[in-house]
Amino acid sequence: MAVDEPWLEAIEAFRQRNPRRLDRLSDYERIVDSGDHLRIGADVLAGRYHPAPPVVGWLNKADGRKKRVFQYHSLDELLFRVVNRLLQPAAAAEASPWCQSFLPGGGARTAFRTVLTDRHIETKAALRLDIRDYFNSIDVRDLLDRLPEPFTERPVLALLRAALLDQRVEQGGALVDGGRKGIMAGTPLAPLLATLYLRDLDYEIAAGGATYARYSDDFLVLAPPADLPDLDRLIRRRLGERALVVNENKTMVAGPGQGWDFLGFRYQDGAIALAPMTERKLKARSTRLARSLLRWRERNHAPPERAVGAFVRRTNLRLFGVPRERAEFSWATWFLPMLHRPDGLGALDQHVQREARYAATGRRTERTRALIPYPALVEAGHLPLVTAFWAIHHESPTYETLVSRRTGLG
Repeated sequence: MAVDEPWLEAIEAFRQRNPRRLDRLSDYERIVDSGDHLRIGADVLAGRYHPAPPVVGWLNKADGRKKRVFQYHSLDELLFRVVNRLLQPAAAAEASPWCQSFLPGGGARTAFRTVLTDRHIETKAALRLDIRDYFNSIDVRDLLDRLPEPFTERPVLALLRAALLDQRVEQGGALVDGGRKGIMAGTPLAPLLATLYLRDLDYEIAAGGATYARYSDDFLVLAPPADLPDLDRLIRRRLGERALVVNENKTMVAGPGQGWDFLGFRYQDGAIALAPMTERKLKARSTRLARSLLRWRERNHAPPERAVGAFVRRTNLRLFGVPRERAEFSWATWFLPMLHRPDGLGALDQHVQREARYAATGRRTERTRALIPYPALVEAGHLPLVTAFWAIHHESPTYETLVSRRTGLG
């Protein structure tokens, strides 16, 4: 850590995943140019570095609730990005094979595909559980006691203790007591620590013979219907022993042959589709954007075509991303390759088109189709998800060429 290479690698990794975060990238580059990173790295290796308390904020969730999130100032955030990258190999080696969230070679799609390898899947019932506010609810002292050996070496453990046991947070420019804040959702090390924390429970569940996967706080268990109640009680008991609470609103039990949801997808009758919640979230974001742009247009007396153009551009960025995001991190390349059929995508396309017209006209009626015809949406860069689905699955034309040509996100 007292040399340039890991810091530069962390900055480049951040650039690849977040090419539009130019403000943060500039901060990181200034830190390296000033040499502060080498001083901090030396202090970390000596076990004497104490990061400044993070800034606390709130994130609006799709169900209307707010989630508490934390963000370190640029210098400490970059430090923890470096530490995260350096610890990734050790974390991958120590994580359970049933939970590889946020680790190399893992991810949500890998977790979903893992359970589909069960040849008897159609005869099994499904149980899905989710932990409420998992990251912020973890008992930090218990976590530190359970970490595997690579994380208990002096520099790493000293840094983790300094960061996680400090209850102070910055709020409104002042330092206040943040109370129980766990591993702090939104900070770079939180996903890795969340993956490791319940690994002993992963082994206990899988030891009973169930088909099982966990993605951080999201559990899916497939087992004969008679076995499911005992597995449910086991998981709840073990979580309760750690003062973790099941989110009952996201609990789901499905009998053999019934559909079940996991990680944004729905599995039913041998096919993968979008989960209803995934569809609702996309529609809700589209509606919020349309309302915001309508207010902007009315305040600024902007012509309707400007509102349409802004709506389509921002929707395309969310769905398809810029080229560096497109291969892995955009909505379309996350979901579309997993789907067996374009079922439901046509309805999403119709919703997006309706909201684009609402941003321009303030109305959701059939008449808006004449005011803002489909060719006008295409001219603004609208690319239907159904079209993108077929391009991803058949590569004719190639997906990348299609997105660049139709959206202008070259």
